[in-house]
Amino acid sequence: MKNKPALTVIDIQNAIPSKKNTITQEIVDIINRSATEPEFQGESLLQTAITYENVMRNNSASMKDYLRAIKFCAYLITLDENFTEAYKKTFSDRDFVKNRLSVNTSSPEYRELTSASSRYRRSKLVVDILTLSQVPLDLMFTGARYKALGVLTDVMTTARQDRDKINAAKELLAATKGPENVKMELEVGASSEVINMQERLMAQLGEISAAQHKRLTAGEAIGDVQKLGITTEFIEVDIDA
Repeated sequence: MKNKPALTVIDIQNAIPSKKNTITQEIVDIINRSATEPEFQGESLLQTAITYENVMRNNSASMKDYLRAIKFCAYLITLDENFTEAYKKTFSDRDFVKNRLSVNTSSPEYRELTSASSRYRRSKLVVDILTLSQVPLDLMFTGARYKALGVLTDVMTTARQDRDKINAAKELLAATKGPENVKMELEVGASSEVINMQERLMAQLGEISAAQHKRLTAGEAIGDVQKLGITTEFIEVDIDA
């Protein structure tokens, strides 16, 4: 398979016109180098940057910082949430990281590295990208999630051991708590009507979960409780092309 031709400054400027005046050759080099990384074989770094461009605007981040944050998030996923390793890969060009690559994991230097990695993982720029990237998955797997909740509610009400019932109840409460910091206004390109629709739908699902839990604890049959009864009157939304 032939390698794709390297992108130029003009290519990136045309792709992200809002940052046209900040596109440098360094930015182009970062994007071109990412083409050989497995994390960006399915979707290129440039495509991802375009998808979540609003995150960069909302955080007033520089183009370089924005690209680094995207790379960190990609590494975080492929490295099973190991934020220290993701940080090392993201900032491998920095002396701070280079000087700590071979130190003992129990040393103060390594603790400095893990501390810096943890702070970066909690930074608003990274959190916003990770939050937004999960929204489509959350909506896609709503049905599967409710099947899983059905299993938990069944165990909670039918298990022989009280310990198993209590553990299932705890897991059910945790699973139905819902996200605390998801800001739907981050949704890229979404109209206010669509955002409001999604918020109402998620709120309705949360209310249904709480009602199901209450009915189960009152002794109702699980088959009856699992009927969702979601209204769809508000889902018809006119979206301008």
